[in-house]
Amino acid sequence: MSSLDVYLHDERAGTLDRLDGAKLRFGYDPDWLTSAAAPLSLALPLREAPYADAECRPFFAGLLPEGDFLRAIARTFGISAGNPFSVLREIGGECAGAVSLVETGAAPPFLSAPEPRWLSDAQLASLLEELPAHPLMADEGDEEGIRLSLAGTRDKLGVLVQGERVGITRGRPPSTHIIKVPPPQLPGLVANEAYCMSLAREVGLTVATAKPLRADDRQALLVERYDRFREGARVRRLHQEDLCQASGRPPEAKYESEGGPGVAECGRLIRTHAAGPGAALLRFLDALLFNVLIGNADAHSKNYSLLLEGPGAPRLAPLYDLISTRAYGRRFGRKMGMKYGGEYRPDRIRGRHLDRLGDALGIAHRRVRQHTRELAATAVGARGATRERLDDPWRRDPILDSIEETIEQFAEALIAAATEPA
Repeated sequence: MSSLDVYLHDERAGTLDRLDGAKLRFGYDPDWLTSAAAPLSLALPLREAPYADAECRPFFAGLLPEGDFLRAIARTFGISAGNPFSVLREIGGECAGAVSLVETGAAPPFLSAPEPRWLSDAQLASLLEELPAHPLMADEGDEEGIRLSLAGTRDKLGVLVQGERVGITRGRPPSTHIIKVPPPQLPGLVANEAYCMSLAREVGLTVATAKPLRADDRQALLVERYDRFREGARVRRLHQEDLCQASGRPPEAKYESEGGPGVAECGRLIRTHAAGPGAALLRFLDALLFNVLIGNADAHSKNYSLLLEGPGAPRLAPLYDLISTRAYGRRFGRKMGMKYGGEYRPDRIRGRHLDRLGDALGIAHRRVRQHTRELAATAVGARGATRERLDDPWRRDPILDSIEETIEQFAEALIAAATEPA
C-alpha cells in the first residue's frame, strides 16, 4: 500500500491510499474531523469511516487534466494515465482550489518550494512553444518541472503574475493565473474565448477575468484564477470543486448523456448547499442561457463550480471556459452538454422547454421567460462594445463574425420561445 497526504490549505485533511489493484481509499485525519469547518468535497462529508474507491475516486480523478493533456503528462512521467494516484503523486502539489497531495511525510510545496522564477517574453514564448511536447515543463528527473494539476483538456500553464511580471511558481506563493495555449486545429480560439468571456461580463454575469496574451510570436489566453485572492502582498487559495465532483461523478461522466449530472441535479446541489440559494439558482439559469446564446455545446458539469469557502460560501464560482463551439461547425457536435427542459438541441428549444427548465431549477416559469428575453436582448446589444474592447489583432479575427451571427440567431430563437403562449 502507498499513501499520499492530502492537505487543504496548510493543514493535513486526510490520507489517500492506493490499495492492491490500484483501488483508492480516502480517510479524514482525526484532528481534521474535530476542527474542520468544511469537508474536502460535498460528496465526501466528514465522517470517521474511510471512503472506498467508488466513493472517493471521482473527486480525486476530477482534480486531474483530461484527454491528450493527461496522456502526455503520464508519458512524461512514465506512468499510467488511468491511475489517478500515480498522476497525483507527480503533479498534485497544487491542485484546483486549496488541495495539495504529497508523499506521506514529505513537506508540501507551499512550505518547501523555491522562490518564483521570473520570465522574459522570450522565455515565456519558448515555454508556450514547448508546452504540448513537455507538459508542465516536466521531463523525467527535471527539478524545474511544475507539480501543478489543472483540470481540463487543453495545454495549460499555471503562472504567478505580479504587475507586469510573469513567473513560474512551485507552490509558494501559489499561481494566480492560468495560461491556456490554443491547439492548432482550433483557429481563432484565443479571440473566441476572450470575446465570450468579455461578453459574459458585459451582460452582467460573474466571470473570471481573461485577456489575450502575446509572447513574441506566440498567442495564448491569460485567465485570472477565481480560486485565488490577495491579502496585501500575500496570495491565498480558495477551496472549490466542480459540480461533477460535488455530485460524486467521475470526470468521464461530465456530460449528462454519459451519466453526468443534469440541470435538475446541479440545481439541487446549489439549492442544498449554496448560501443565498435563490440568487445562486438565478445565476446558474443565466449561465445556462448564455451558453446557448454563444453556441457553447461543451458546457458540461465540470464547467460549473462551487466555491466552498470565503465570504458568502458556498457560492457559485465565476464562469470560465466560455467558448463558441458553434464557430467550428460540427466538430463539437450540436447537442448541449446538458438537457434544457428535456431538449439537447439548442435550436429546438421552445417555450415548454424553458418552463421545464424552470421546474428543474425551482424557478417560476414567468421569471425564466423574463430572464431569457432580457439576457438575449442584452447580449445582442453588447456585441459591438465587447468586440471594440479587444486589442488588435484579436478584435479583427474573422471567427468573431461567426460568433456574433450565432448570438443573433439564438437570441431571436430564445426570445421567440420565451414569448410563446404558456
